[in-house]
Amino acid sequence: MENREAVAWLHRRAGFGLAPTDLRDAVERGADAELDRLLDPLGAGAAARVNPWDDDQLPLDPQDRPSKYYAVSQWIEAMVATEQPVVDRVAWMWHGHFVSALDKVRVARLMAEQARLWRSAGLGGFRDLLRAATIDPAMLVYLDLFMSTAGEPNENYAREMLELFTLGEGNYTETDVQVGASALTGWTVSRADGRSAFVRRHHDDTAHRYLGVEGVHDLDSALDAIMAHQALPGFVARVVAAELLGNTDDSVIARLSEVFQASDCDIRELVRATLQEGLAGRFQPVVLGPLPWYVNARRVTGSAPEQRSAVQLLRAAGQLPMLPPNVAGWPGGAAWFGASSLVARANLASLVAAATSAGEVLAAAEGDDGELLADLLGLTVDGFSDNSIAALTAAPPGRDRLAVALITPEFMIA
Repeated sequence: MENREAVAWLHRRAGFGLAPTDLRDAVERGADAELDRLLDPLGAGAAARVNPWDDDQLPLDPQDRPSKYYAVSQWIEAMVATEQPVVDRVAWMWHGHFVSALDKVRVARLMAEQARLWRSAGLGGFRDLLRAATIDPAMLVYLDLFMSTAGEPNENYAREMLELFTLGEGNYTETDVQVGASALTGWTVSRADGRSAFVRRHHDDTAHRYLGVEGVHDLDSALDAIMAHQALPGFVARVVAAELLGNTDDSVIARLSEVFQASDCDIRELVRATLQEGLAGRFQPVVLGPLPWYVNARRVTGSAPEQRSAVQLLRAAGQLPMLPPNVAGWPGGAAWFGASSLVARANLASLVAAATSAGEVLAAAEGDDGELLADLLGLTVDGFSDNSIAALTAAPPGRDRLAVALITPEFMIA
């Protein structure tokens, strides 16, 4: 890839796009330097990560509706404003992988705490992340581990930990699920402060064989067995590659798996290797889900639409933070081309365009230079297709044309 295309690709895939001025600065630095900056934002002079949530706005009350809107909307705004795009992009990826949902968890503070976890630990060691995810209060509630006791072990989390989170189907047995459930008993959530707690009298400490490892009896011994399993590096590498590359070719996954394993399962190193594969051209088109697309549209236009309308439309489009449809997360890909999702996205595009102030992007949308508009929106060297140019030309100049640009295939597919 040419330098500008490579830099724009990095920020659309590993971040949420850039405003035109910021993109020009990034292109000036070059793709290799930009990759380093993205993976070491503090070393590159980025502002420290800001905690978007004020706990005073998040009571431990499942009936408190304002706190739920607050938790969701603040996360969206944090992604728009981020100076550490890879941190926030990877946090969003883990939210769709280690799934919990507000409609079952019910307490907004627990979901905000979980989002803080993805933002703070999402680029660290995978074992640490998996341990924290397992005993995260929102996760304990969502997959019922908080009520799993020695007398009545609950298998929900034990099953999803193996099938969806770490190893994949075919790499464990029903006995492993049962043993895992037993080993994870005793963890609960305090009603007083919403924190996780281990209650020893509710734990079954019997040692069992788990994933071929003898002596597994508690959380940490179970995690050790999972981390030692030969399927884990490839499984996690495939998750990251699917998200950032759209490419899960076996040869790519084999290389990424080797890097991940050699780094002692360091997520930052896996993300670096994955993005390097992309810069080498080994990627496939990825349909941006409504949320990353919306954040990208906000960042490139500088728009600040009315929050409540945006939240309602993101929900109608099918991708609102903290409300994934099920434990498998959002479907992705062609699912985002369903009629209801596209209609909601078109309405979101109009909302973004209407709130875009005077500037380079709006000026370009008022003119007839499609190549310039594509460049300012951070698209690749190919710009808009002939069909998209025709749609743009047919739209009234200005905000209407900008709204059309935001729902072209070129802007929705990174």
